Amino acid sequence: MKNKILLNQEVIKSLGASTWWAGGLLSLLGLVGIFFPWVLSLTIEFFLSWLMIIAATLWGYYVYKWNKTSFIHWLKPLILLIGGILLVIFPISGVATITLLIAFYLLTDAFGSFALAFEHKPLGGWFWMILNGLLSLVLSCVILVGWPDTSLIYLGIIIGISLLFDGLSLLMFGFAMKKSS
Repeated sequence: MKNKILLNQEVIKSLGASTWWAGGLLSLLGLVGIFFPWVLSLTIEFFLSWLMIIAATLWGYYVYKWNKTSFIHWLKPLILLIGGILLVIFPISGVATITLLIAFYLLTDAFGSFALAFEHKPLGGWFWMILNGLLSLVLSCVILVGWPDTSLIYLGIIIGISLLFDGLSLLMFGFAMKKSS
């Protein structure tokens, strides 16, 4: 038991400053996304587009070294490259596409939450699953109703809220660690 307490104190000391920094930076990024959603939306789209282009280059190199004569092996790097270039050329359409994918994710998440809630209904906590499902359903509907015109705003706000709560939870975790030490 004494070793466990010492280990916890060591963990608390080692995570102290990094928890505060990470929580603060995530909260700051979240606030940028909430107050300047188009900045975060375009940053996400820009990052994804270049990630696809880099992945296409790496896959292309692999296919070139492994089997450069097979057309079927060139499809993946070609699709990644075309998709990445299209996202670079048409960033607003890219944001709309990413936002639509998030709306569909939220829609499926809502139904998954409802299914879990009804499966666990007699147990405690099932109401929170229903609430989570309703929130996901509402967010999905809000996105779909305004799509594609509101994509530039909604993507940044949704990701911003997520980052803000991630940061705040780390900050609260840091406060709890400080109290316990």
